[in-house]
Amino acid sequence: MTSQALLPELHEHQATGRIAEIYDEIRRFSGVPYVSSLQRYVATLPGVLEWAWDAVRPALVSGIIPETGWRLARDVRIAPATPVSAATVRAWGVDAAGLAAMRNVAENFVRVSPVNIMTGACLRAILNGQVPNGTGFTETWTPPAMLGPMPGNVDIASMPPALHAVLMRFATEVDGQPFIPALYRQFAHWPAMLAWLADELVPRLTSPETNAARAAFRAAALDAAPAIVTRLPPIPSSFRPDAETTRRVLVTIDRYAQTSPEMTMFGRLVEDALPKTLD
Repeated sequence: MTSQALLPELHEHQATGRIAEIYDEIRRFSGVPYVSSLQRYVATLPGVLEWAWDAVRPALVSGIIPETGWRLARDVRIAPATPVSAATVRAWGVDAAGLAAMRNVAENFVRVSPVNIMTGACLRAILNGQVPNGTGFTETWTPPAMLGPMPGNVDIASMPPALHAVLMRFATEVDGQPFIPALYRQFAHWPAMLAWLADELVPRLTSPETNAARAAFRAAALDAAPAIVTRLPPIPSSFRPDAETTRRVLVTIDRYAQTSPEMTMFGRLVEDALPKTLD
């Protein structure tokens, strides 16, 4: 990767009108207080987020997409990390509030990543030609209580060179642009913790165990998506992304189908490794 420009996105504070309404519903039906970079990127493509949300919203409102993702995620496991002691957390310069904040970040990603992979799998099926023509969903569902807010993604452009180098160890690519999953940009608020995480996770990114778990989660989501799309009602809008935009969205969905399992697995790894308190 020679370019340092990241995948474009429409940030939450920039959203207005219908996009702001969609962002609010994404947060509500995912049970997390933020909008993932997948949707923030799609929002930069004129008309596409609106079209996509109209297409899959009934399956989110009914809980079908979230509950399916969370059910599939229960089987996504990798070997745990060595537990981190309270003394180590203190040596990182992290107090009790910081520990709680780190654990909250991990919990947010464990919750939202399965929703993203299932949403992406359903959109992928539609973009590849499956036409929603069902009667919709009669299920009633109450989303889980919203998790606590996170500190936000660290601004990559303004971080010190040493921290930037650590963060870039997690970099991947989406359609020719560098992309760093938000889990790591959130943890960059705690540099020593991020360094530990890089040493712990980077060797796992391409390990056979991670590859197998990632592929299994992706395959399970792709297998579950057609039955959900079959039940979706016709998309109310006559808008349809053009061929190049469709290609770009599919490329992004496929990359998220790689990183979302990681966010699930590695978020859970962090939850299990960190102490619950510093007492």
